[in-house]
Amino acid sequence: MNLFIDSHAHINDPAFDTDRQTLLSQTLPQAGVIHSVEIGCAPDEWQPALALCGAYPQLVRAVLGVHPEYAPQLTPDGLRQLAALLPDKRNKAVGEIGLDYTCQDISPKDLQQNTFIQMLELANQVQKPLVLHVRREGEDYSAYEDTFRLLKHNWKPAANAAFPGVLHCFCARYEEAKRALDMGMLLGINGCFSYKKNEYIREAVKKAGADKIILETDCPYLSPQGKRGQRNDPSNIPLIASFVADYLNIPLAQLAEITTRNAKALYDLP
Repeated sequence: MNLFIDSHAHINDPAFDTDRQTLLSQTLPQAGVIHSVEIGCAPDEWQPALALCGAYPQLVRAVLGVHPEYAPQLTPDGLRQLAALLPDKRNKAVGEIGLDYTCQDISPKDLQQNTFIQMLELANQVQKPLVLHVRREGEDYSAYEDTFRLLKHNWKPAANAAFPGVLHCFCARYEEAKRALDMGMLLGINGCFSYKKNEYIREAVKKAGADKIILETDCPYLSPQGKRGQRNDPSNIPLIASFVADYLNIPLAQLAEITTRNAKALYDLP
């Protein structure tokens, strides 16, 4: 059986309230998913993410941070709490953090940028990798421009990191991919890769190469082609992998080995 890692999931989402235990104890192992990385990206998600690690210590690891949409929720007390939680061994990175200019109505651009800088300062202190959320608005790629600018001026990646971070849910051009890759980052590939309209994403991944990617679901969102409209979960990682392997014209087993090795290196997984 091919072994996979879901490098970005939201299993604590209410969408899983009815079958979370079955999913983690049975469905994932049966699908060959050996690790699932739980993202706690709002203050009320940090402790539940760590608790899920405690309940499934062999399977689940956490990543803690503040998603740009939730920047208005971050208080000074919350920032201190996050700073205290990030060194926890169950927490493997700082994320998902970044800029999302599609939600400026609830999270203004200036606040997003200031929060991102605060997250980068915390990452500098704990020397853990970044999980970046960057979302453009239509054909406006300024969120990427601002992200890379703020990284350049505010981030000090860990010197000994195998990979200093990942550009999660990669949905951009090769131009954006290359800027992340030039920083040593990986690209997080999910169901978006399989959507018929997203040839530009597939071409960017092809240019980057299989050794520069990891696999993710971002569940319960973004189910791969063939399951769109259904709840996504980590057991869909093999299906996502098959789309990627077919497009890159490499054996599925080879892609599984590469992406699992990359995810283990990024998150320091056993």
